This record gives sequence, C-alpha cells and structure tokens, in this order.
Amino acid sequence: MPFIPTADALEVVVKMTQQGVPVVNVYHVDVGAAPTISIINTVLGIFDTWITGSFAPLVSSTITFDEIVATDISVANGLQGSIVPATATGGAGGTPAAANAALVVSQRSNLSGRSFRGRTYIGGLTQTVQVTSHEVTTTYAAAVISGWQDLITALQAAGYILSILSKFSNLVARAAGVMTEIVGLIVNTTIDSQRRRTAN
Repeated sequence: MPFIPTADALEVVVKMTQQGVPVVNVYHVDVGAAPTISIINTVLGIFDTWITGSFAPLVSSTITFDEIVATDISVANGLQGSIVPATATGGAGGTPAAANAALVVSQRSNLSGRSFRGRTYIGGLTQTVQVTSHEVTTTYAAAVISGWQDLITALQAAGYILSILSKFSNLVARAAGVMTEIVGLIVNTTIDSQRRRTAN
C-alpha cells in the first residue's frame, strides 16, 4: 500500500505485552504544525504521564508497558522518537480475564460516516470488573471514558488534538489523510474480542 501523508500529524503507538503476547494501541494526534523532535518529545511525555496516572490503573498487572513510539506521518520516513514508559506494568489486581477480552472505546467526531468514527480495544481486563461473563460494571466503563478524557485534556493543554485518522473514502485511498477531532466517547459494558491477542 502506498504511503498516504497526513499533514501536521503524529501516529503514537503504545506497545504492550501480556504474558508474552503483543498488545498494541494506536493513536493519532494533530499537532497543528509540521512535527519536530521537540513536538514529538512533548507528545511522548504526555502519553507517558497519562499511562502512569490514568491508563495503568485500569488494566491488569499482567500488562507490561514496553515502549511508546511517535512518528511524523506528514511525510514518508518522517521523524520518530520513542521512550520506555516510566510505569512498567498495569496497576489493577485480581485474576486477569481472557487475553482476547477487551473493552471498546468508540470515538465520535462532529461528522457522520465511518471515516469519521474510531475505535480502540482496551485489553488487560480483570475479572474483578466483570459482572457477567460478557459484561463489565458500569463503574468500570465510566472509568475508562474518564481515563480517555484525561488524555484528550492533557493534549489540548499542550495545543494538540487527539483525532480520528481517515486514509480511505468508499474503499479508495485518499491523496492525503484526514484528521478529525474526537468530541465524544462511548464505552458500553459489553466485552469484545481481539483474537490476535491470544497465544494461539
């Protein structure tokens, strides 16, 4: 697939493992200018602080935070930086749920259509937040939304926007990626599945 540039944008990849199985979440940030190493380092720091304060407490201690990588996707072979997170593991105790179990954070923008909606699978659930075999508590779902809002707020304070990236329209590659600001978050209590996160 050819490279599709996205102006003023960083791709931020949070790399984790759960008992040897990769768990990866990808985020996109509109930084409002051509990314520089300084901007990249600032964004890496924001994500690192967010993991420690808001994200790690939500996920099992069996989750290991390995690396945060931020890449300029405005040009091919763009600038890149990475750090090892200050927090090594998740902070939630209790028996872990199945490795493929995940809660979906659905992201909404002010535009309609699939190109302007996003989703992220949050792994590392524990059985302590489950009320049934397929649902988590409403309290936990609300905590996940709150944790995500913390990231949006921290980026906004630095002048950046957590966004939904669209590279295709009607299955056709765009000439340039389109970033749309996330203005709403939805987390229902139903547990979803990420099959790639199993050891099979």
